[in-house]
Amino acid sequence: MAKPHFKLKLNGKGVTFKPEDLSSHIAVSRQFLGGFNGWLPNPDPILRKAGRQISVYRELLHDPLVGSLVRRRKAAVARLDWQLTGDDVPENVRQFVENWLAETDVYRLIKDILNAPLFGYQPIELIWQQDTQWLPSEIVAKPQEWFGFDGQNELVYTQNGLKQEPLPPYKFLCPTHEADYLNPYGLGDLGLVFWLVTFKRGGLKFWVQFTEKYGAPWLIGKEPRSNTADDTEKLLDALEALSANSVGTIPNDSSVEIHEASGKSSSVDAYDKLIRYCRSEINIALLGQDQTTDKDTNHASASAGLEVTDDIRDSDSRIVETTFNQLIAWVVELNFGDVPAPKFELFENEEAGTKERAERDKTLADSGLKFTPQYWKRTYGLEDGDIVEQAESPVMPSENERSEFPRSKKPSADFAEHNHTDAGLIIDTLAPDTGRLNAQGQALTAVLAAEIQKGETEDNILDRLAEAFPNTDDADLQNELARVLFLAELVGRIEARGELA
Repeated sequence: MAKPHFKLKLNGKGVTFKPEDLSSHIAVSRQFLGGFNGWLPNPDPILRKAGRQISVYRELLHDPLVGSLVRRRKAAVARLDWQLTGDDVPENVRQFVENWLAETDVYRLIKDILNAPLFGYQPIELIWQQDTQWLPSEIVAKPQEWFGFDGQNELVYTQNGLKQEPLPPYKFLCPTHEADYLNPYGLGDLGLVFWLVTFKRGGLKFWVQFTEKYGAPWLIGKEPRSNTADDTEKLLDALEALSANSVGTIPNDSSVEIHEASGKSSSVDAYDKLIRYCRSEINIALLGQDQTTDKDTNHASASAGLEVTDDIRDSDSRIVETTFNQLIAWVVELNFGDVPAPKFELFENEEAGTKERAERDKTLADSGLKFTPQYWKRTYGLEDGDIVEQAESPVMPSENERSEFPRSKKPSADFAEHNHTDAGLIIDTLAPDTGRLNAQGQALTAVLAAEIQKGETEDNILDRLAEAFPNTDDADLQNELARVLFLAELVGRIEARGELA
């Protein structure tokens, strides 16, 4: 029977096709990955050129820098909280999975899964046990070099280079990193630092030899030409003892000179720069930045570097979530059949930073900054009625205080127009602290801000402050002047915005 054909119109033209044309692969050639006994060799360029197995990358974890960065990268994901999501999941299924995960070492499994970004892939074998339910009693990460992938990108057991029987279903998890059609093995980040670690170790080795050779002074012995070879050996032994023990004996017809190594600073800098470069590149490869360990870092650059690290952490988190979701789907399918399974989700607990935020807000409030009720509600999840909102009336100077100012120095009408606007609220917030500059200072601040808008100079304003508060410290007067200048600029912006409106 002839296979059916379908006709469609595409861009106004008739197109005829067969169903198998859409449901099968056409581009399947991967000649450069020529298989061996039915499986594909790892195309990693370093492993291919060196003729080594992926286990060579495991040796890099013994490097102090690489090991510490790997632990930091894993800890960034492992510290996250986890939860199960899914509105269509039956309650008994969700509770079953939660109870099972509560008895599972999730922390260790997360760290095992995170070997995938380092090596490219990580086979994990499941040892199932059936009591009243099917549950994995052991979840073991196995060495990567024991496994490969076949032409269909399926995991196969290839110990000793021979393909074994097909792996049974529900038996192996295999998270991968940056795997694709051409390279099912993925891209391991340890491959990015292989040569960097090699050069760093080599540079350190030669640096140690250089230090041994040129770090200590040279002892040069002078002997008569009549000395025999035995006499020369005796003199060398004496010099070696002298160098090691600071005491020694030499023939009385010989002499010793001490020569200091000099002019080698450029060689020392060369080793230092090489090692620093390798360290920096290793940090970039594993963490995405080198700001937090660079000697020239500052707070701003370190913060920017940590943001890049968060991106890498999020990418690693997706690998963990995908692997857990596959495992949970198998557990649900084996125990409940074809029902929706909950989804495993990692998230950062925002409450962990609440204490730090509260301490910061308290410090700002103690310094005189006032927060609005909307800020407290938004930041700490408060609701209407949780905060007692009191209307604050501006503190006006007394009659005696007002009499101390000439009429020309009282607040202008233009400035007073803003007393009931947002500017007025800002003025109250930025007014001098009553502990230093009392209510009289609040009125004076308004006057000076208005005069600055009219063109008064900073020196004259400072003199006015010194006259009004003769017992105030110079530093406090300077701070008050800065606040007055800021206030004047702020009010000017508000006025300009009102005119534009």
